[in-house]
Amino acid sequence: MDRQNLHIQQQVDRWLELEKQGLSQQQASALQDWLDTDSKHVLAYQESKQVEQLLSQFSEQDIQSLEQSVTTTHQTSKRASQSPFAIAACFALLCVCLFSYLKWPTPLNSAAFQANYQTKRGEITDIELPDQSRLTLDAKASISINFDNEQRVNKLLKGRVVFDVASDKARPFVIETGNSTITVLGTRFSVDKKSRSTRVMVEHGRVSVQNQRERIELVKGDVATIHASGMVLSKFDPEITHVDAFKQGRLMFDNTPLNEALETFNRHHDFSYTLATKSQNALTISGTFSASELENFVSLLPHALPVEVRNLNNHTIISKRN
Repeated sequence: MDRQNLHIQQQVDRWLELEKQGLSQQQASALQDWLDTDSKHVLAYQESKQVEQLLSQFSEQDIQSLEQSVTTTHQTSKRASQSPFAIAACFALLCVCLFSYLKWPTPLNSAAFQANYQTKRGEITDIELPDQSRLTLDAKASISINFDNEQRVNKLLKGRVVFDVASDKARPFVIETGNSTITVLGTRFSVDKKSRSTRVMVEHGRVSVQNQRERIELVKGDVATIHASGMVLSKFDPEITHVDAFKQGRLMFDNTPLNEALETFNRHHDFSYTLATKSQNALTISGTFSASELENFVSLLPHALPVEVRNLNNHTIISKRN
């Protein structure tokens, strides 16, 4: 292990020890900042967490038996140190043990899995999970994953994720967004969590969406937009509008509130703006736009909506036209 990886592992060990003691809110925030700074931090942290989970499955008696076995093997090999055949046999036995340790099916390998994934502004990432489900994270997305033997739980903290879920009837696939819970067995759909709403679009299959007031089932071509006041249902054509259009650099809006459209563009651009209108949901926009052409989108707004656009010290102000 080189110095850099050794230093990272020492930091991981420190964070894990603090977690055992209970992280304060400030420490939890500092841990998240540390994970966000480098993908190597995330990888080392996840691997160490998995090792801890694996070791937690063994009892003290199992560990003592293993220690005795290692001691006995060491003593035997020491007495037979003059025999090259004995040394080779011990080495082969050690390899078999290591192989069995890594490959033997355990709840960790087959079911339990924990991870956190984040994308930066303008970054899009594909992820394959141990259950063969696939995720595509749009820019500025954050998701926390916790699988066990009974269910596959995902907490979408922010942003848009396309889910291509592998069917497992024994373990429902659940996405929690804070204002809703989405449950599926096997399908392809997207969940887009914004600051004031969550939108679910189903490309194929069936999805159950539930909030504090109601529960509905979505099928191919259905869209559910969840607000604090309730859910609004609409339709889209999966043959024309694809839930992962953003992977091709296309942002597609269908009667989308202007504030949500600007929030979507802000995932791809460091864009400082103010939408100075009393009722932001009253201004909606439709169309397909290139994610890279923010300036063209902003310059188009006065032609498509009753708004005016002003620039002040690299800050864009969009207000309703008098």
